[in-house]
Amino acid sequence: MKFQGRTTTAIIPFPENKILLIKRSTPPFIGYWALPGGRVDPGETVEQTVVREVKEETGLNVQIVRKVGEYHEKGVESGYEYDYHPACFLVQPSEGNLKRQESEISEIKLFKLEEVPDVLAFVHKQMIQDYITQKTKHT
Repeated sequence: MKFQGRTTTAIIPFPENKILLIKRSTPPFIGYWALPGGRVDPGETVEQTVVREVKEETGLNVQIVRKVGEYHEKGVESGYEYDYHPACFLVQPSEGNLKRQESEISEIKLFKLEEVPDVLAFVHKQMIQDYITQKTKHT
């Protein structure tokens, strides 16, 4: 099976230098930690998608702060071929109660930036590193 297309991800910062990660329970990255996000629906912008996907996956309403970057990830994982073009955004939660989407997410957790797990889906490790670099420049 092949997964491809335009996607989005969100870095959601929390106090104490933490960010929110979700553990996927759907292919191709079952069991991998990831930033919240998902596929862009037809007629939707990447900005609309990241806000919608974060709400669906985490229960949080967010506002976009800025784009972190554009990425590309291609490969095969557990027999699934993937070719994604994610846009990563820094977002700020505005309201809502943190609650995981049970159909796609097995766990949701806040991690300190220096304690982010190595088992990350796609290029999320690079996205987080780019965020840390940008954060240093903006402070």
